[in-house]
Amino acid sequence: MKNCRLLFVLKMALGLFIFSSLFFSCRNSSGGEGETERVTEVVSEFVTAVEVTIIEPSTFTLELISNGKLRARRKSRIAYPFGEELVGLMVQNGQQVKAGQGLAQLSRENLERRLEQARLRFARVSIEMEDLLLGRGYTLNDSLAVPSEIWQMASITSGYSEASSELRHLHEDLEKTLVKAPYAGAVAGITVQAFERVNPGEVFCTLIDNSAFLAEFPVMENELPWIAPGLKVEIEPFGMPGIIRQGEVLAVNPMVDEHGRVQVTALISPAGDLLDGMNVRVKVKREVPKQLVVPRQAVLYRDNLEVLFKYAGGRAEWTYVNIIHQNSSHFSVMANPDRVASLQPGDTVIVSGNMNLAHGSLVKIQ
Repeated sequence: MKNCRLLFVLKMALGLFIFSSLFFSCRNSSGGEGETERVTEVVSEFVTAVEVTIIEPSTFTLELISNGKLRARRKSRIAYPFGEELVGLMVQNGQQVKAGQGLAQLSRENLERRLEQARLRFARVSIEMEDLLLGRGYTLNDSLAVPSEIWQMASITSGYSEASSELRHLHEDLEKTLVKAPYAGAVAGITVQAFERVNPGEVFCTLIDNSAFLAEFPVMENELPWIAPGLKVEIEPFGMPGIIRQGEVLAVNPMVDEHGRVQVTALISPAGDLLDGMNVRVKVKREVPKQLVVPRQAVLYRDNLEVLFKYAGGRAEWTYVNIIHQNSSHFSVMANPDRVASLQPGDTVIVSGNMNLAHGSLVKIQ
């Protein structure tokens, strides 16, 4: 009986041991699966989404940036031809006018009175001229047949030449009472009012040819070698951000000032809504062929060296580069030979999402 009881206790202990082993084994198994899932999840979080571009030899645009000022290609001060009363004001400041369009009307009254008197004088001296010619066997109607020396002597003696000249000049002055625009442009600087008396030579307005402008800007003498007439230019007025106008270099002044600067002039056409005297930002552009070009954000600085990341089989590949040329938006690059780097046409370069990458980082293309 005693032996049976002992056997029962041993069986119970063995059963509890087996049950405990199975229980803890299951728990450890479940915990391992959870750890694996968490590791997989952490690894998947380190796959960085990136944007890429395939580089091929292309033309790189060099940019030289300067500040300058706009000047009208043509700007004229329109003056009154003589002193008279201003009876008509036909334009106002800022108005666009055509070539030959009337700007202001001066009084014709005094000139018309003088013209009538000149006509009477001309009629009188014509009679005297006729008498002198008849004495030589000619008439006024034979003007082409009269020898030049006889005609000249008779016209001076009779006063015919002087009266004819006065009549012609008065007709011209009457035409000038209408002040006209010599070319198309914008009117500026009018300060006079209608029915004021004006003086001869006094400036009525300034006429600005705003169909094209000259942009004048300085460059340093060490930048002069690649500045030449015909290069493309972009200007952006400081007061009109985002407004871009195109042009080309027109002339380079062959003089260096005391500050080591050379003055350059570019023709900007069409001008659009530009104004004379505007301050502008100028970009002179020159094209360099057969370059490997990447956006500026593709190049990073690590340990004072330029690097970029290539995309290769789902991983980022660290590549040292040298910057050859740069402008406001792109770099022209080549592989750094001192770092045994490789960068070839057709390579895929990461251009965004690259800030926290390391060599071999997992990446995926967006």
